[in-house]
Amino acid sequence: MILTLVAFFAYCSGEATAFLWTPSFFAGKYEGLGSELIASFGSLVFGGLMLGRLISGFISNKLGDRRMIRIGITVELLGLLLSMLPFRSFVPAAVGFFVTGAGMGPIYPSIQHMAPVNFGKRYSATAIGLQMASAYVGSTLMPMVFGQLQQAVGISIMPVFLLVFAILNITFLEIAYRRCR
Repeated sequence: MILTLVAFFAYCSGEATAFLWTPSFFAGKYEGLGSELIASFGSLVFGGLMLGRLISGFISNKLGDRRMIRIGITVELLGLLLSMLPFRSFVPAAVGFFVTGAGMGPIYPSIQHMAPVNFGKRYSATAIGLQMASAYVGSTLMPMVFGQLQQAVGISIMPVFLLVFAILNITFLEIAYRRCR
């Protein structure tokens, strides 16, 4: 259970940080962008997340929760890597953040959907409640931690920060799933 709590913390830490800091990333990294365009970048991760959840809703029964999580994190990682490439144009990073959101789409619901399988039907409501509590702690604290970090290091560190949480998420989930077997 503790492993899934850490994974949920990591997932929601990355998700909330991406939601809150994406416009600042573009404002700080790319010169000459208008304020309206910068503000619109806040929707990149949300739009990707919506698309990722929509697609996963149609295919999750065929692929299963674990595969959906693995595919989602792989897509998320590809999006983050794209946003790290040193292009002068903001377009590859914008596409990268959209892809990152799409990859995040199936992760949260799939982890929760697996609770009865991993912890038994009797304890699944408790497990989901604890997972959500862990998620809220990550969502509340880590964007603030990132704010402090980016003041010291620079906003360009954001994709690396998100990458760390994506790696923590998949690492702890894989360990947990092996132990649940």
